[in-house]
Amino acid sequence: MILVQNLICEFPDGEGKKLRALSVPDFSLEDGGLAVITGPSGTGKTTFLHCLSGMLTPSYGDIVIDTVQLTNLSMEERCRFRAEKVGYVFQKPLLLSWLTVRENIQLSAKLAGRSVKDDEIEGLLSDVGLSGMGNRRTAHLSGGQQQRVAFLRAVVRRPSLLLADEPTASLDEENGRRLMDILLEYQRKSGATLLCATHDKRVMDRFPKRYDVQKGEFLPC
Repeated sequence: MILVQNLICEFPDGEGKKLRALSVPDFSLEDGGLAVITGPSGTGKTTFLHCLSGMLTPSYGDIVIDTVQLTNLSMEERCRFRAEKVGYVFQKPLLLSWLTVRENIQLSAKLAGRSVKDDEIEGLLSDVGLSGMGNRRTAHLSGGQQQRVAFLRAVVRRPSLLLADEPTASLDEENGRRLMDILLEYQRKSGATLLCATHDKRVMDRFPKRYDVQKGEFLPC
């Protein structure tokens, strides 16, 4: 379960003052839950996901995930938590272009303490329509193909928490729909908790629970 209370993120504004980027008085999501965070670009959606993943430490407040008080952990402990618990699908694929598709997926698994065999990777690739592409350099893939590899890089860790940040933003309608089908099917089969940030109405409509962020204020809909 995710429990967030009195979370505030502030950043220097360059003039000696602090700019409040995000305020979340209260948020919770049950194990295996589905929710979407909506709102215009620049309102704090990514900041919130970064806090939940441990990539960013909030200025104030508490974050508890699976009984772990995330805000009390050291940087090293947060890195370990993220590797073991979190799968993150970034807005851009952020794949390592000098590695093959297989090597990108293997590296993610290794960072989570898992070893993954070639036949398992081939099975994953087949699941997302990329069968036989394991040895291809990621720079030679289309945008939609790269985003599907980025999804596999996130889920090969077998995370209990899956965070997706504008996963369809750079995709056309067909590839965006296909990626969301894959995300939601993975969540259904694995029982992972899925939290998605988007301003794409087609994505919003596929989630039962919605929260809206406006100018850093986090409100249930």
